Amino acid sequence: MNKEFKVGIIGFVSLLMLYFGSNFLKGIDFLSSTKRYYVVYDNVDGLIVSNPVMVNGYSVGRVSKINILQELNNKILVTLEVDDDLILGDTAIATLGSIDLLGSKAIILSFGSTSNPIEEGDTIKSDVDRGLSELLESASPITDNLSVTISRLNDLLLGLQGSGNLISTTLNNLNNVLDAANSVIDTNKSNLSSTLENLKILSENMNDKIDKLDPLLSSIQTTFDDLNKIHFDKTFNQIDLLLSSMNNVFDDIENGEGTLSKLLKEDSLYNNLNKTVIDLDKLLSHINENPKHFFAPLGKNSKKIKRDLKKKKIN
Repeated sequence: MNKEFKVGIIGFVSLLMLYFGSNFLKGIDFLSSTKRYYVVYDNVDGLIVSNPVMVNGYSVGRVSKINILQELNNKILVTLEVDDDLILGDTAIATLGSIDLLGSKAIILSFGSTSNPIEEGDTIKSDVDRGLSELLESASPITDNLSVTISRLNDLLLGLQGSGNLISTTLNNLNNVLDAANSVIDTNKSNLSSTLENLKILSENMNDKIDKLDPLLSSIQTTFDDLNKIHFDKTFNQIDLLLSSMNNVFDDIENGEGTLSKLLKEDSLYNNLNKTVIDLDKLLSHINENPKHFFAPLGKNSKKIKRDLKKKKIN
């Protein structure tokens, strides 16, 4: 075997190894059988041949071919090769999404219900997981507000330019004020101590007064307890009975029943009482004017009394 032949064999083997190696890196396994399925997308968003087909984070196949369908408004036809032992149902879904933060694309495969399996070469339903891009779109208002806030902060900082001297002067003045306050405190330290001692004595006196108030408060509490023990309900019931009795009396008076009602309503009784009072008044006047008629040693008969009265009228 000459040298040229050996070089040729080595080159051929190298080419075969390069071919199989590159395909192996693309995810092509020549030692296992696969099934071919199709998926149609409006936009593959950077998907390329050899991107993996994943199920629950596990690679079960790869994207073997991508074609554009000009007759169908430029839709994208993606060919998938998945392991031969996998069974896909008629509700299977091939979702286009990202598998990492760098945006690497993959087909996320959902088997669906396997009670009605599809055949090799059928088309799987498609879906798109917007993932990070959708998150960024939803965060767009936040970023806009953040941009406005940063802009306003910059304006504020620009407005503060040249204020360093003013701030320094303010801090120096504040330091001078604090020094003056410390000086005043040091100068009047004895007075402050005396004041604090007086406050302490005052507080102790107040505590003594409060302690002396405790018996009074206890007595007040006892009084309230005694008041709580009074049967107000019974007392109010008795008052209610008294008021009811008074109402009955007033009803009797109103209806003309009883002596008091007759006294108030019958004129004859009033007239008799009035006549009696008049006669009594005359009798008292007569006794006052002629006491001898009643208080003389032997008294006077009625004839003598009449003669005396006539004499008074004549005179």
